[in-house]
Amino acid sequence: MTAVPSEIRCEIEQTGEYQKYEYLVYDIYGITIIGYGAVYRKGDSAEIKVINVDRYRRGEGIGSSILHKIVEDHTKRNIYVRTFDSLIPWYEKFGFRADSEPLLLVRPSSVI
Repeated sequence: MTAVPSEIRCEIEQTGEYQKYEYLVYDIYGITIIGYGAVYRKGDSAEIKVINVDRYRRGEGIGSSILHKIVEDHTKRNIYVRTFDSLIPWYEKFGFRADSEPLLLVRPSSVI
């Protein structure tokens, strides 16, 4: 197993009425993207659009590192994600819970 890269780069851009946050994890050489996450934020809500890890690097904690960073960056907002049944237990480890729609999870905002 390869060590998880410690740096997750976050790029933010304004896209219409949303702020788009892109989370990028590169290989140890800083060349190839091995993990990616995208979050759209508007007002007091954030929605995870995607978290993806290179198929040859899955199981190394890269996706969990991205999700942890997303939760850290948006902790004062409700964070929503639409996902597959098989990923619900993974999201629940990070404080997400079922919402009113099937396959929609929410992590309520936390006030520090």
